Amino acid sequence: MPRYDIVDISNNNGYISTTTFRAMKSKGVRAIISKVSEGTYYYDSTAKTNLARAKSVGLKIHGYHFARFTTVSGARAEAYFAVKCAKFAGVPKGAVLVCDFESYNRGWSQNGATTKAFAKIVKAAGYRYDLYTMGSWTNSVSINNAGRAGWIANYPYNPSGMKLYASYNAWQWTSGAHFAGSSSRFDVSVAYSDFYTKGATSSKPKNLHEYFDWNPVWIYPRYTVAAYKTAAEVGHGKGVVKHYSAKTKLHVKSLVKAKTSKHAVFQLTNGLYITANTAYVNNLYYTTAKNHVKRVKSVRGTNKYKSKKFDHKYLVASLHAGTLFDVAKVVKVGSVTRLQLADGTYISGNKLINSYVK
Repeated sequence: MPRYDIVDISNNNGYISTTTFRAMKSKGVRAIISKVSEGTYYYDSTAKTNLARAKSVGLKIHGYHFARFTTVSGARAEAYFAVKCAKFAGVPKGAVLVCDFESYNRGWSQNGATTKAFAKIVKAAGYRYDLYTMGSWTNSVSINNAGRAGWIANYPYNPSGMKLYASYNAWQWTSGAHFAGSSSRFDVSVAYSDFYTKGATSSKPKNLHEYFDWNPVWIYPRYTVAAYKTAAEVGHGKGVVKHYSAKTKLHVKSLVKAKTSKHAVFQLTNGLYITANTAYVNNLYYTTAKNHVKRVKSVRGTNKYKSKKFDHKYLVASLHAGTLFDVAKVVKVGSVTRLQLADGTYISGNKLINSYVK
């Protein structure tokens, strides 16, 4: 039988337990693609929970939009809605947002114009794009515009030994798979490339084998990192307890250094261990070093306070995402830092709230 590389899910499967996602992973599944939206009117309310559970067991996560458009303007409207739903569902930037194109066939020219308009908006939002359709429609819509692309559905009575649509990203070969912990029937696909199985990270960091030599208390992964029960297991690929996705806030208990090399790992306050390699993790807060940060940019909106104590009674203003701030001083407050501005007010020293500019 073809491999179980990808499972796509929707509200038809209901809320899926972590037990079932683990069963999928043990079967060889590497990626989950959840429906997030349909038309301009439907958000799949199961997506957020299911994607979070899938990610918690180490599966790559993506989303798909069930297309209803027939015009370019309709495609654009649906694309904006799909992006909004994908973000709310927790589909990370860099992941794939698929256009499920199987409702209306308006011919090669019109299909090409509408799907191109949809794809442009999806890509501009920071997602990778692919198109899903039926095997009988592959000559009705442009898929392989430049190299490998496309996710094709075709269910042979006996797929054993078959390798259909091998020039595309994936072939959905069954809609009747079962996994432990669920009575639902699932769609399963074999992947012919790493387009879906590599997840949201399109490149690996350049590993210079440089490690933290101090305890930053709070950190975040630059890329998805594995967590282990013991320090000795870190980096060996075996004994992985869970994965932390990029930009997850992590609390460090201690830095554990090797006795004979620069190698080091972090022990988290939950008892797990992760790498202390600076290519994979970063300290969460700006430091009070002499050459401290001079300018930052609000990532999702920033509150400004007249005191280092971030209490609502000291709130001066709430600034929108994209606002630039010139930093006069970095001030330590407990295990975190605040950025003091020229007017004496303070904003967070958290790098995920106010990103580095210079």
